[in-house]
Amino acid sequence: MTNLETKLNQYVADLTVMYTKLHNVHWYVTGKQFNRFHVAFEEYYDQVTEDLDEVAERMLQIDMKPVGSLKGALEIAKIEEKDESFGDGLDFAKIVRDDFKYLRDLSVEVRDLAADEGDEPTADLMIGFETYYDKALWILNATLK
Repeated sequence: MTNLETKLNQYVADLTVMYTKLHNVHWYVTGKQFNRFHVAFEEYYDQVTEDLDEVAERMLQIDMKPVGSLKGALEIAKIEEKDESFGDGLDFAKIVRDDFKYLRDLSVEVRDLAADEGDEPTADLMIGFETYYDKALWILNATLK
């Protein structure tokens, strides 16, 4: 397995866990800004679903094997699951922000590795993710001020 395949599988595993985590905060959010956060978390998990599919399909296009099971994803994911407990939207926004910061940094890491290996399409894909996380982080950080 190449370094790029290892990092892309890390990305797939983290997106897999993030998808479930975003559902969790979407379902269990409470507080005065309930509706705002409920809608935002749904938008985030919809985006993560698309990103997960794009990364896995890119891996298959370049003869790599993406992790495809929950067990496999949980074994390598660095993003941690969240328990089923209710919580305030602002507290959940902090959790999402921290995970998005990690995913943004991982996007940059994968982008650089792909560029070093001459895989411009994968690098370009990661640039798109980096841009998405930059905007999401801007919004989350502004909300949390």
